[in-house]
Amino acid sequence: MTQVPVPKIHAQLADPGPGEHLWTVLTMHRVSDDTIRRLNRGETPDAELLDHENLLTLEGPGCFKCEQPYSRYIAHRKCTGILDLQPIGDDR
Repeated sequence: MTQVPVPKIHAQLADPGPGEHLWTVLTMHRVSDDTIRRLNRGETPDAELLDHENLLTLEGPGCFKCEQPYSRYIAHRKCTGILDLQPIGDDR
């Protein structure tokens, strides 16, 4: 099993620039109750957290900014989206 390096897990979204797509692939993994409890306590999760045995689904690629699925047509067009990471409806 190949583990994901910790610096990659904590990567920040960076806008590649106006008109440039930000291609992403989303994954969903099954996580045990024990793993969630360990994460809540600030402990290191199990090595199996992101392994292929717990992979439930894989979505993408798609552009995070314009929310379009990847296609050769979209890839050659300028991205019309913006990278706005402001919380929506957060009144805190």
